[in-house]
Amino acid sequence: MPSLLLVNFLEYWNKFTPQFASILLTTIVICSFSIIFNLKIRNIKDGEELSGFMVLAATMVQSFENMVVGVMGKKFKHLTPYVMYLFLYILVSSIIALLGFEPLTSSLTVTLAMAIVTFVAIYYYGLRYQKFLFFQRYMYNPIDIFTQFVPILSLSFRLFGNIVAGSIILGLFYAVLINLQGKIFGVSNAYQDQLWWAGFNFFSTALLPWLHLYFDLFDGFIQGLVFSMLTLSYWANAKNGEHERSSEPVERYNTKKLRVRKIKIHKHKNEEKTEI
Repeated sequence: MPSLLLVNFLEYWNKFTPQFASILLTTIVICSFSIIFNLKIRNIKDGEELSGFMVLAATMVQSFENMVVGVMGKKFKHLTPYVMYLFLYILVSSIIALLGFEPLTSSLTVTLAMAIVTFVAIYYYGLRYQKFLFFQRYMYNPIDIFTQFVPILSLSFRLFGNIVAGSIILGLFYAVLINLQGKIFGVSNAYQDQLWWAGFNFFSTALLPWLHLYFDLFDGFIQGLVFSMLTLSYWANAKNGEHERSSEPVERYNTKKLRVRKIKIHKHKNEEKTEI
């Protein structure tokens, strides 16, 4: 009976996409990290020396909080957990790929869903802070009705394309090095699987770990950071309006401030003259 249940479970599991296991593992890792950090930060006593894990975690939290405040403003510090989750979601899935799992960002469905959340929030911040002025750009330039969907395509295809491109490059290197090993030992690809050393490739073991460090670690870090920063940038633009338009009130305010200062200086000089 248990074996029958196991067989049924495996058959049912095979129906899922290869990225489903990565999604589960990534979620478990991020939730475990958050719970451990929360428990440890609550139990810290005065004067207690922080562990390496706590220093690293606190530095990361502070860095993302500074990034959110710098782009959105102090009032939006509450967005820090979400931005950190975006970054860790992409980074952890790339690290899990080192264990043989498919990175979840190699599925366009995942990256598209992340981009749609960002797109919906663009309208949320635009309507909340600009009200109906948010739609003013469509009156001046009707083409913006179509270009408003560019963030969805840009975010989803950029992330998907970079991760898939890395996987394809690694696959090509594996194929070339396996072929090379067969040529050196004088064995064709058809018979390599029958040899005792078929599961061990000398060249790929020596050379490809360095490429994995780049495509699975460094590239995952860069892509997570870029996706998080672009998300904040889109939201800030929706909240404040375009940079060109938002700079005009600031310039008018600075000009008015200078005029008031000149008037005060001029009055002060006149008062000194009358006293003399």
